[in-house]
Amino acid sequence: MEEMIALLLVVSLFAGGSTGLMPEKNRAEELAVDPTQVIEEVRISADQIITSQENVTTATQLLAALPEREDKHQVAIYDIKDKTGQYSEIGSMVVSQGATEMLITALIRSRQFKVLDRVNLSNFMTEQSLVEQDRTTGNDGPATGELTGAHYVIDGAITEYQIDKKTGGLGLVIAGKGGQQEYAVASCAVDLRVTDTTSGEVVWAKSLKKEIVGERISFQVFSFMGNNIVEFESGRGKQEVINLVVRTLLEEAVYKLSTSDLL
Repeated sequence: MEEMIALLLVVSLFAGGSTGLMPEKNRAEELAVDPTQVIEEVRISADQIITSQENVTTATQLLAALPEREDKHQVAIYDIKDKTGQYSEIGSMVVSQGATEMLITALIRSRQFKVLDRVNLSNFMTEQSLVEQDRTTGNDGPATGELTGAHYVIDGAITEYQIDKKTGGLGLVIAGKGGQQEYAVASCAVDLRVTDTTSGEVVWAKSLKKEIVGERISFQVFSFMGNNIVEFESGRGKQEVINLVVRTLLEEAVYKLSTSDLL
């Protein structure tokens, strides 16, 4: 049934998306379309249909340049918390609450670790409990008692955040322009640590801070690293800038960990 619905949607798209009544001749032509051929044409055209892009930073290339490791350490990931205490004027948290997911993505991109999700452990345990309680049919569901153990735990926090508007004097150069010019600086710091699960010893810790300069493009509007815009009067856009900084810091931290002699 689901395959039939999908096929009808595909045929509808190729027919122009019309949902109204159509002449008998057109309906006959539509029904004569080979479903297999239509589906294959959609698959071939996937690159033209997909509009999303990989969410990468300048630091992503560092992770891509690492040779894949064969003897990967098993690392359990716990929450990367926001400890800046920063809130917007409407009461929402300014700093990204997706840092844990960013770290997991960075670790996977590095191809140096077996990444174990402990943030959503309750979800896995629920699935295993369903099996243990005979609430699933046949052999459906996970095998119990076979969760992978971790050699290390990685956790940490976003510890600093700030966006300042400043005025630079002579000698400051932004995008090829010198002299007295208003600019903005977004800064953030991330602290990560790696703990040995056997001894409980913190065997690696790193605090990274990054600042990026935003060029003024119009009254109270600044551009950070391309199209990441901050409007200081309304505060709009601050979230996008800090997300970019956090992702970059986490990717650089993973690179430093991957190239250290520790693991």
